[in-house]
Amino acid sequence: MELRHIRYFLAVAEEMNFTRAAEKLCIAQPPLSRQIQDLENELGTKLFIRSSHHMELTEAGELFRQYGTRILELSERSVEDIREMDQGLQGTIYFSNVEGHAPALLAGWIAQFRTQYPHVKYNLWNGNTDDIIARIKKGLCDLAVIMTPFDAEGLGTFDVYEEPWVAILPTDHPLARKKGDSIEL
Repeated sequence: MELRHIRYFLAVAEEMNFTRAAEKLCIAQPPLSRQIQDLENELGTKLFIRSSHHMELTEAGELFRQYGTRILELSERSVEDIREMDQGLQGTIYFSNVEGHAPALLAGWIAQFRTQYPHVKYNLWNGNTDDIIARIKKGLCDLAVIMTPFDAEGLGTFDVYEEPWVAILPTDHPLARKKGDSIEL
């Protein structure tokens, strides 16, 4: 399996249409269909339920979408980390936040961080608290900011920092510190 197969699958899963996915990928539709069939054969299961007017992911397809997203993000991060070794701190920090004060909070952090590390890029994702907690659990963001109150049950191995806002980091993330420490970017 190659990364392009995962990219193809994710495009089809996002569009739920082979023609639109092929256009998005700038390839012809028949080869895209063939690549998805080959991927299904390699995995030994169907990833999509297809009918003439409808398409949906199978249970295996939904699981593969979750893994595929993580695999591509890890691939991109590995390239960024290798470049960082030679050229100083650079890459992308993935933030997730809720509406309200969180975007202004992140803007302040980013402005301060940018003065020290001008080559770092930022990916901002906005959603509700449940979606953000799911993203941090799946490793899709480096830092999540939500507003209190919220239920921390089931977060697993994540440090939670509380003030009038809550920042959630995976415990193995370089920015994570023990509870009570301040986080300054």
